[in-house]
Amino acid sequence: MGPEERRMDGRRSVGQNLAVLHPAFALTGICHSISGPLLPSLARTFHLDDSRAGFLLFAYFAGTSLGAVLCGPKHKRTLFAGFLAIAITGAAVAFTNRTFLYPTFLLFGMSVGAPMTAVSMYTGRLFGARSAAPLTFLNFSWSAGALLAPLLAARLLAHSTFRNAYLILGGFALLAAAASGLWLGEEQEAAPSVPVKSRMLNVRLIALFALLTFLEVGVENSSASWLTTYVQRTGGTGAAWAAAATSFYWGGFLASRGLSSLLLLRVDATRVLRVAVCAGVAAAGLLLGVSGALVHVLAMAILGASLAPIFPLLMARFFAQAKNLSDSRWVLALCGFGGSVLPWLAGLLSAHTGSLRVGLTVIPVALLVIFCTLSLIQKDWAHSVAK
Repeated sequence: MGPEERRMDGRRSVGQNLAVLHPAFALTGICHSISGPLLPSLARTFHLDDSRAGFLLFAYFAGTSLGAVLCGPKHKRTLFAGFLAIAITGAAVAFTNRTFLYPTFLLFGMSVGAPMTAVSMYTGRLFGARSAAPLTFLNFSWSAGALLAPLLAARLLAHSTFRNAYLILGGFALLAAAASGLWLGEEQEAAPSVPVKSRMLNVRLIALFALLTFLEVGVENSSASWLTTYVQRTGGTGAAWAAAATSFYWGGFLASRGLSSLLLLRVDATRVLRVAVCAGVAAAGLLLGVSGALVHVLAMAILGASLAPIFPLLMARFFAQAKNLSDSRWVLALCGFGGSVLPWLAGLLSAHTGSLRVGLTVIPVALLVIFCTLSLIQKDWAHSVAK
């Protein structure tokens, strides 16, 4: 098949590829987000305090970071192998014991991280500088999966333990592997649009976006991982109700992903990004500073809505400024590391101070650092446009 035929085939398969990517990405959203709602059940089963529970989250999210590094240029192959691995490691989590708990969660995280990264890289390659709206809409499907995670956890925890959840996810992962192998097309590596001689500028760009996404994903994962436990302790409720209550966070997240993809057609992305970060700081302050179930539900919904557009907007800006789109895997790998460090740090602070409220202060602090760093993106963007 010649280059022209490949381009024509790529255009014909865009709709089919997206039809596979959306539900596949939704499944990674469930897998990625369900550990938090299931954490009380895991902690009770394996007798974990906050420090050990935080390290369990560290193992999983560190695994997603390693999975991002393993994501190569063959995205179809990565998706097929990743979902097959989710099925295997999901079963391993269901039947693990205390001895193998941490390495099993590390492997499960690697299995989730590889296809989750492959979806974002595939979209960036497909749409390039025009990827802001498609990435945000694709992340809407991821958020829909994340919203289902606490509802699924609440349903299962009412009658069983965490084990059935991972067996169910493994079954769906087998279906996703089959769909990826049968119907997903493979894109050719795009040629670099900028000469290699300016490669050193790209190193600075990678470092800047790695820092921002490191903090942002850390905030998302800390929220998703600890909110169920926080609501259970501050509200004195059962694990099932607390897991269901955090669906308000994911409900706000999902609604915002859908609305922001439309908003970006009319409003400057940088302005949306700044407003979202500021709203996130305010919501985190409300969640941690004011007591009451109604306030917490409202704060969780606002926090979810605020965080939703930040990551896809940061990645869309990176795709627009990067010299080589394949460099995005390093940004995604480092941001996954942030997703492991901040939840672990929250648990460590909670264990040392005896207050999960203190541990969760990592959320507003990280958001404030993001806000202060955003000006560097604008400077780099203006510099590249001036050239």
